Amino acid sequence: MSTERVDKAWQNKGLEGYSTEAILGTLGHYGVPVVEADFRKLAETSWPQDIALEWGKKWKGTGPFKPFPYVAAEELWRRWVPERLAPHEFAEALAELMGALTSVLEGLQDTPAGAAFERMKAVRQRVPMDDKGQPMLAFIERALGGFDEKVAEMFDSMAETLARAGHVGHAEAFAEFEEFLLPDRRGIATAMVRAAKGERDAALTDLENVSADPARSPLAHLLAVDGLIHLGAWPQAIARARPMMVQAEKDGDIHLAIDLCSRLEHVYKATGDRAALQELSRDSDRLAEMHDRMHPGHRHRHR
Repeated sequence: MSTERVDKAWQNKGLEGYSTEAILGTLGHYGVPVVEADFRKLAETSWPQDIALEWGKKWKGTGPFKPFPYVAAEELWRRWVPERLAPHEFAEALAELMGALTSVLEGLQDTPAGAAFERMKAVRQRVPMDDKGQPMLAFIERALGGFDEKVAEMFDSMAETLARAGHVGHAEAFAEFEEFLLPDRRGIATAMVRAAKGERDAALTDLENVSADPARSPLAHLLAVDGLIHLGAWPQAIARARPMMVQAEKDGDIHLAIDLCSRLEHVYKATGDRAALQELSRDSDRLAEMHDRMHPGHRHRHR
């Protein structure tokens, strides 16, 4: 084990300026001896966060060295497996893109949005894909896991907000990226942009098509209904959500049925349809009872 150590200033300086021997020496000193071959083996099936969590089970560092394993895992990943994109690298590129687009919305001149899109394009080409040709879910979960709810909401609304502000090119590019990153949103993010730039009827057709496509996932169907509701397309939302709720109950997918029930409740309240609300209340009670039977002790209504 190396006798070199990382000093306490690492928290301000980062680890890039320290030698690999110093990083390994510090890991070993606090109870986690690491060799390159073992790290590379772990990197075949996990990510820096996962590796750091494993190290954390034996970690003895306190104070300024308590979070050291997480930063060390990322730095060693960068040095030893640079050919593999790490989730935090993707997150950094996404944060840069979101910041640049926020500047566009704020009307700042000479914003680096174009450069940020180019960087993201290069990073995106390195995203690990699954056997369906979609971004690997484990990677995406880790890449997005560090963002708080406020940033998540900004991400969800960015394409539509850009389109409403007249930045259609940026809006379409971001919607296409969003649908690449989260395949369940394919056809939905772009529909929101179409509606925002004045193509409402076409957008509603797109959303109805997604909601009725048997090849799409239940989540995609639900998101399409959410899109219809977001656009205030009450008749279309009801026409899609009600049969979906009935079918979900028949299929035993109670959570989906309850989610759809809550959507219908929102629509009926928005339209002032008291008769429909009364009927839906019976559906809600029945679904809640079914949920409680399926999950004893978890008496929670998804409403």
